Order: sequence, then C-alpha cells, then structure tokens
Amino acid sequence: MKNIFIIFKKELKDTLRDRKTIFMMVLLPLLLVPMLIIGMTMVMSAQADKAEAKVISIGIAGAEYAPKLLDLIMDNDKIEIDNSIPADSLADFVKKEEIDGALIIASDFQQKIKNDDQAIIQLFYKGTDAFESVYQRLSAIIDEVDSTIVTERISRLNLDKDLFDPIAIEKIDLSSIQEVIAKLGGGFLPYIFIIFGFMGAIYPGIDLGAGEKERGTLETLLSTPAERSEIVIGKFLMVMLAAIMTALIAMLGFYIGIKSFPDIPEEFIVIISKMFTFKIVFMILTLIIPISAFFSALILSLSIYAKSFKEAQSMITPFNMAIIFPALLGTLPGIELNYQTALIPIINVALATKDVLAGTINPILLIEVYLSLLIFASISLLFCVKWFQREETLFRV
Repeated sequence: MKNIFIIFKKELKDTLRDRKTIFMMVLLPLLLVPMLIIGMTMVMSAQADKAEAKVISIGIAGAEYAPKLLDLIMDNDKIEIDNSIPADSLADFVKKEEIDGALIIASDFQQKIKNDDQAIIQLFYKGTDAFESVYQRLSAIIDEVDSTIVTERISRLNLDKDLFDPIAIEKIDLSSIQEVIAKLGGGFLPYIFIIFGFMGAIYPGIDLGAGEKERGTLETLLSTPAERSEIVIGKFLMVMLAAIMTALIAMLGFYIGIKSFPDIPEEFIVIISKMFTFKIVFMILTLIIPISAFFSALILSLSIYAKSFKEAQSMITPFNMAIIFPALLGTLPGIELNYQTALIPIINVALATKDVLAGTINPILLIEVYLSLLIFASISLLFCVKWFQREETLFRV
C-alpha cells in the first residue's frame, strides 16, 4: 500500500506540473460548460424570436368563399398574401419554399357553414419550418373563425355549449416541479459529467502509459522495489482522480451556467438549488466514482498497450462515440431505469442520475447500478494489470 501511495504521489506531482492537463481538467469544463448552456439557450431564444418576428408569405385559393377568414389574415401584419399563384400550383410552391404556406378553401365552404355542416380548409406547410411557425399562425387564425362559428350556432339554435363537450377532463398533474425539471432537463447533467469525466481521463491516461514509453522513464519506474501491480494501481488512481475532478468541475460549471442565465425564472433557480443538496451531490458522486474508474482503467490499458502517444490517441478516439451515444440515450424521454437498463454501463449512470435528482430513485435499482459499474471497473482494472505485466506489451516496437 505504501508503494502504491508513493507511485500515486509521484504521478500526481508530474500531472500537476503539466499545464495542458490542468487546462483539460479544470479550466476547460469550468469555462466551456457554462458557455455551452448560456450559448445554446440564447441561440434557441433568438431563433424563437426570429421565427415569431418573420413575415410569412402564403397563397390562398378560394378566399372569396371565407371572407371573415381573409379579413383576419389581412389584418395580421406578419402575413403577406401572394395572389399571383394558381390554385393547382400552391402545393408545389410551398414544397419548393417559394412561399411559406398555402390555404385552399372549397367552393362549398359557405354553404356547409349555413347548413351547420363541417367545412374543410386545406393547409399546406413544411414541417421542417423552425418551430412550425407557419402552421401555428394559420391554424390559430382558423381556430378563431371556427370558435366564432360555433358560438353563433350555439346561440342561434339555443343550445347549451356543454352539449358539445359532454366529458370534461380535469388534469391534475401530481408530479412535483422538481420531478418535472429532473425528468426533462436532468438527463443533461449526467451527459455532461460522463463526457467530461471521460475527457478528463484521456490526457493523463495516455501520458502515464504511452507518454512514459516515449520519454523513456518507464524503465526507471520498473527498476524500483514497487511491484508492477502496485505501479499500475498508483497510475490508475491518478487517472481516476483526474476523471472525477473533471466531472465534478463540469457539474460546477453546469450549476454556474444555470445560475448565471438571466431568463430562467427565479422559482426554477430555487428548485434547482434545493435539488443540489449534500445528499444528492453525494449520491451523484458515488455514481461518478465507479464510472470514472471504468474509464480510467480502459484508457490506461490502451495507453500501456500503445507504442506511442499518437497511437494511443488513435486507439482511444473511437471510444468517444461509444461513450457519447449511450450517454445521449439517457437524455431521451421514455427511457427509464429498470432491471435491464441498470446493467448497461453509462446508460445506467445517466438514468440513475435523473431519478436521484427527481427524488424518485429505487434503492434496489441503485444498488444494481453500483454493482454493475463496480464489476465493469474491476474487469477493466484487471485487464490493465495484465497488460502491464507482459514484457512484449510494455516494450512494443
């Protein structure tokens, strides 16, 4: 144990002297995460404002059959009507994006309304339109006309308006605001600390394996009284510490980013602050440690096997996608923590974190997540020690 601590201390000093490592571990997540959160929110807000302010052009066929609808559209200063397009070409013009949308009103529109029947209006638009602004604007105007016609019919026929709505649904959402926030946005937090935890382990992991081979310092380390397994564990602990610290700093950056954004309602800030209690932070930390151990052992294994720093980088880079994809799955709605997903590395951490933040974590499933991560981390570490004990691996040429 003493030799392991000495190796760990030595690697820690070497790592702290490296400015690149400090930047990757501390400054990058602390600066990048708040900037990402604020930047993404500002871009989405700006795009929504842009879509709302945009003047859309539409074509109308049969406008004379629905004068009230035409008046409402003409009164809207954010809608322009193009009367130069033939009725049979409207759909093609929308498809080619020469106009934003189109309405086709049947010639029997007024007759249907007078007969208390249902009249049809065809609305053409492209669903790829940002925020579906064309559909939202035109359907809102049509709904306004529809509501007027329904009110007139009810009044003329002396009917009770409840006749047309015999069953009223009283929605009572028993989810707390904390649960809603955790389920909708809580998946983003584990995505951040998983990705940055992996990133935090990459540079020191490569440097302590392939880097030492290139510098020629590995032979000196092997000549010490420390056993090879002790050297591996010492290096592993250093890489794991880097991964954990980077993940925690990324979480801090996430919290700073949320607190710094001015457009978030104050009550949300209060709830988010309450969510990050000592108990919750501690539970998240217990999830970060085993997943960081898994990443660290995996990266160190590949680094020890690699002949050079460059080869180690090319071997580890493809794992970025293998990490990002399951981490991203954990952010999607509908994917829940159960006895199956609790066994899948990375996904289980993302899902468990969401439940921890919501305060709805199942203790049995949480234990299953811990056991799964510890087993995978142990396998990775054993594999790492095995590589380090092989001469042909250490001195590959």
